Amino acid sequence: MYKVVLEQKERVSQNKELLFNIIAIFVALVLSGIILAFYGFNPFTSFAGMFKSTFGSMFGFSETIVKTIPLIFTGLSVAMALNSKVWNVGAEGQLYIGALFAAVFAIYFPTLPKVFQIPMILMVSMIGGALWAFFPAILKMKFKMNEVISTLLLNYVAISVLDYFVYGPMKRKDNFPFSEDIPPEAVFNRIGFQNVHIGIFFALILVLIIYYVLKYTKFGYELRIIGSSIKAAHYAGINYERMMLFVFLLSGAFAGLAGANQLCGIEYKLHSHISDDLGYTGIIVAWLARSNPFMIVAFAFFMSSLIIGSEALQYEGVPVAIGKVMQSLILFAILGSELFKNYRIKLKRG
Repeated sequence: MYKVVLEQKERVSQNKELLFNIIAIFVALVLSGIILAFYGFNPFTSFAGMFKSTFGSMFGFSETIVKTIPLIFTGLSVAMALNSKVWNVGAEGQLYIGALFAAVFAIYFPTLPKVFQIPMILMVSMIGGALWAFFPAILKMKFKMNEVISTLLLNYVAISVLDYFVYGPMKRKDNFPFSEDIPPEAVFNRIGFQNVHIGIFFALILVLIIYYVLKYTKFGYELRIIGSSIKAAHYAGINYERMMLFVFLLSGAFAGLAGANQLCGIEYKLHSHISDDLGYTGIIVAWLARSNPFMIVAFAFFMSSLIIGSEALQYEGVPVAIGKVMQSLILFAILGSELFKNYRIKLKRG
């Protein structure tokens, strides 16, 4: 008689982690191709069509960059929490609340010159996202509630809150469930490449700031210690609860910035589908990147190309849901790769 035994491996290097992620993506794409073939579509033609629609034209490439911007924000949001062993799966709801705060400020408060208006909108959206992250932080600190449950459930509450405003007090005069358009002073300028706007600079600046903070500051050092071992953090005299609260607020603030980006850079009005699951996709981005800020940019672009490409396949009769299936398979493949990354599988006599 033999039995399967899992032996713990030593911590693998970042290069090996990246290799495992690439293999997981490849496996997910193979499984996606099998699903396409099962429904009667040629997987090679479909993948070629996705590639062509994304990189075969200036418009497709620019739209991929536009979709990358909010994914950088939500990826950084999730990664900031993961660095301290906190699971914030509430970036979706925090994005909605950030967009709501930004819209209220842009539409109902006195309009400032653009050089002041846009920074104020960004700040207000960060406050909204941080406020929505504050609730699960308190629930975890005071009542030991699992943050995965609280942040996930609060996503649906945030969507309902936004629906209340766009179907109620903020409904536009023509009775459609949208807010009024934001003023021109609140609109992000385009940089001269199709629809790409200045939000790309805000996202990249945030990446550089987070990299510097994590690598060269005391806060980043304490965050790395907490991420390695909470017990070691206690022995080092680090106030874990205070750090956890601060991390929650930062994580929510970054997701709130994604809401401002969607409002001021793409939609120009508030509505119920302003996110389109960008918060959930940010979880995949952060996990693929292993919370590395620079790798988040790369994998945000990859996931964006997957989304844009799958949307373009609708014109060939392929359901757009295939793109969602691909994202899900990538996440499951990554989670499955954790087994092979952390354990050796051996057969031993029973």
